[in-house]
Amino acid sequence: MTPPRILLVDDQQQVSRVLRSSLELSGREFLISEVSSAEEALAELDRAPIDLLVTDLRLPGMSGLQLVERAKALHPHLQTVLITGNPTEEIRQRAEQLGVVAFLPKPIGTNYFLEIVQAALEVAEEKEATEADRERAIVRERLAELRRQVGADAVYLIDEKADIVGGVGDVVDLDLEACVGPLMSAHRAALAAGRAMGARAPGNFQHIDGDNHELFLINVGDKKALLIVLRGEQEAGQLGAVMHYGRRMADVLQVLVEEEPVGPAALASAIEWEEFVADEAKKDIQPDQLEAAAEGVDASGADDFWEEAAQTPMKTDREGGLSYDEALQKGLLEEDAE
Repeated sequence: MTPPRILLVDDQQQVSRVLRSSLELSGREFLISEVSSAEEALAELDRAPIDLLVTDLRLPGMSGLQLVERAKALHPHLQTVLITGNPTEEIRQRAEQLGVVAFLPKPIGTNYFLEIVQAALEVAEEKEATEADRERAIVRERLAELRRQVGADAVYLIDEKADIVGGVGDVVDLDLEACVGPLMSAHRAALAAGRAMGARAPGNFQHIDGDNHELFLINVGDKKALLIVLRGEQEAGQLGAVMHYGRRMADVLQVLVEEEPVGPAALASAIEWEEFVADEAKKDIQPDQLEAAAEGVDASGADDFWEEAAQTPMKTDREGGLSYDEALQKGLLEEDAE
């Protein structure tokens, strides 16, 4: 586990040195950075994630409280400690609104400082664990939704190391470990080919047809992938559903599991896309709309397709379901019925 990273902000170098020494002699490992202004602190926050910000209230230029406000806007889960002797009631109220963990008076007592740091990091760890649990629950809900939409036996989310990081359903008669490694190798090669073709956001869809199962792999950004497992041969309509719903869900999951911070625009885009698809599904398509959409469509080959399809016996895996031939034998359909 990466040691907690602490950023010390004070224009008095001796204060930062005392705080750094206290942390280094505490017996716990920290990654410590020191800067002397709020502007430098914001630049540091842009370079790498920070677990705890310790800043003096009085700084040249932007104040420590303004720094906390800016930092919290960019990193809501950041824990902050404010160094100030006698904060005014206005400053105290604003600091509480921003979630400042504690005030440190000068001169700073070493033991008290370490107690505050420990408490702040425990809060950060609890919030991080809670957020991670919430994210896993949301991802699992999305995977379950996709499984229902396409009628899959199982749906998994796989990372770039070929580890399954989330999933719903189960496939007991398939050695997933033996399949996932080669699949992800092919997946990475396909994404590299997409980038070589100039694609800004490469898309990848793979279909592996086995004796008892069919596997579909869809990229979730550059580092993860959706694995959809279906049993036996699937009908054309179901394959279309896998492509449609699988790609849509992959785009949504990319926002949820992105390792780098996702901006509000990207999150809004994913939400808008889901709402758009849901709204479109509710609309009734009128016959004249279908006729208009059909104009100019090249129908060559369509007759051959449907003639072949009509001669192919329909299959069903649904319990209690009837095939077309079974329905004829039971007198439920007429032979010339359309």
